[in-house]
Amino acid sequence: MAFGKSKNRRRVDTAQKKEAVKGVVRTHGAPVLKGLLAAALTAGLIWGGIELRAWALSSPRFQLQDVNFSGLTRASRPELVKLSGLALGQNLFSMEVPLLEKAMLQHPWVRSVEVTRHFPASVSVQVVEHTPEALVVLGDLYVLDAEGEPFKRVTPGDGLDLPLVTGVERDAYVKDPAVVRERLKAALEVARSYSALKLGRHERLSEVRVEGTSLALVTVAGQEVLMGEGNTEAKLTRLARVRRELSAKGLAADVIHLDNRARPGWVAVKLSSPVSERNGSSAQ
Repeated sequence: MAFGKSKNRRRVDTAQKKEAVKGVVRTHGAPVLKGLLAAALTAGLIWGGIELRAWALSSPRFQLQDVNFSGLTRASRPELVKLSGLALGQNLFSMEVPLLEKAMLQHPWVRSVEVTRHFPASVSVQVVEHTPEALVVLGDLYVLDAEGEPFKRVTPGDGLDLPLVTGVERDAYVKDPAVVRERLKAALEVARSYSALKLGRHERLSEVRVEGTSLALVTVAGQEVLMGEGNTEAKLTRLARVRRELSAKGLAADVIHLDNRARPGWVAVKLSSPVSERNGSSAQ
């Protein structure tokens, strides 16, 4: 009797286990199946992505066929192509745009550059160049842009006819370039304002001299205009008036002082010597 009861108990336990498994499947089967399907789909997408990338990197459809440059004046297409390593036949997907832009920025005239891929087979390069505004003596002779940045050394092929900024020490620029750039920007602003006047041939600007916080202008004829600091527009208005008055009287000035701090409205003039005196003879 005891043996028979044991067999029945085992059959009951087995039936209970089967029923428990069925319950687990009914409860968790759908989520598990969804998880398996999601995993399979993810694996398929990954595999498909790998295959698609391999095809894109090797397909002749995405080989570079045309490069368009815009904004070039001083820099040239061959120079930038050489710097960047761009070449027809390169795959557009394999191009590293930031590296191309960084390479082209090594050209001294290039201020900024933006490379854009146009699928399937072309690239455009938008270049912004430095605009030369003056030359500056910093040990060597450099070209200044509108931001007061000495962006390149002057070379014989530059062909620049620009005012010269003097009075800035190279050591000062190396020590604190931001401060010196502000002084250079101030010099350029005064030079621009001066050049906007109706100037005669001999009144054209040749040099801007930085003297601490003050500025002095020198014309191609050698006339010095001591500007001092600030109030540029008012001072240039007075300068134009003084020049007209001197011209009306047949006189010329070697030096014109517009830098009187105590009396800003005053203008002092050092007249040029008559031609006869400069030649060592007396006037008739």
